[in-house]
Amino acid sequence: SVHGPEEAVVSTQSTGEAEEALAYVEHLDELLRDENYAAAAHHAANSPHGFLRTMNTIEEFKGLSDVRSGASPLFLYCNILMDTVPQYSRPPEDQSLECIQAAIKESRLDCVAQWIANKHVTLSSAIANVLLCNCQCRTRCDCQSGTLALAVYRGINDHEMLIHCLTRQGALYRAIHYAKKQGMGKPEFLYLLKTLPSIDLSALLVLEEGLNIGEVLQCLKENHHDNIFIGFLRVLNESSDLKNTLLLDESPESIEWEEFIEICFELGEKEVAEELQAFTISSDAMTKAVNLVNDEEDERKGFELGEEAIRKAVESLSPRNPQTDP
Repeated sequence: SVHGPEEAVVSTQSTGEAEEALAYVEHLDELLRDENYAAAAHHAANSPHGFLRTMNTIEEFKGLSDVRSGASPLFLYCNILMDTVPQYSRPPEDQSLECIQAAIKESRLDCVAQWIANKHVTLSSAIANVLLCNCQCRTRCDCQSGTLALAVYRGINDHEMLIHCLTRQGALYRAIHYAKKQGMGKPEFLYLLKTLPSIDLSALLVLEEGLNIGEVLQCLKENHHDNIFIGFLRVLNESSDLKNTLLLDESPESIEWEEFIEICFELGEKEVAEELQAFTISSDAMTKAVNLVNDEEDERKGFELGEEAIRKAVESLSPRNPQTDP
């Protein structure tokens, strides 16, 4: 057993208590040898002053294998450990994580939900991540594991992962609203689109949050989300929002509009491609016109400055009036 007499003695305050602890450990070892795991779990979790409620005990139950049907010895112990938290104390992070993992392995998310609701576990990012990894949802998340992960991320104030979970659940308005409350903006929104792309999120960012359509399309293209890319453009075109969003676009010059057009033609969206083409042609024409006006303006200003310089030079060279000169 990992619970030798030395550990028992260290955990006590007198010889009498040491003897009691030693007898307690020996009885636990006897129950384990007899494979009476339920009784052993109850015995360990209810040890005097909780001196056996340690990571060593979890490791000991973890190493046991129950050949009979039913819950694993580890889960039996973890369940009783959590049930007795009001009489003792909440297990620290490492033990809490082991208990959550044991419950997941037994498909007992009902226990996990109860432990979290009762505040019997010490929440951590490791627990939230384990629950999130247990989610098997391929598209929109509607499973209990994802919901529990969200609750843990909220409990530990992990804002980014909370927004991630809300987005996975399709709660886009809540996700963006929460992100804005945390001072997040365009860089975080585009990163969210990169990791959890969807037509709905793309539309929300452009139509509601005022992001440039060019930057949203660039994000989708660079991360190879072609189906979302073309679906988003199709939705905008069908709802007659495409032309207006293009007119409002203020994306930087680095946006690859020609590649967008090429993708649309390749995927059979001729109407959308032609709309983008018309936009790029008019945009180029407008840019050239503005540059021409700026060039002419610069030329006019330069001419005026030249005239002023000549005037001042002439004035400085003009003979002084003898009556007014000192």
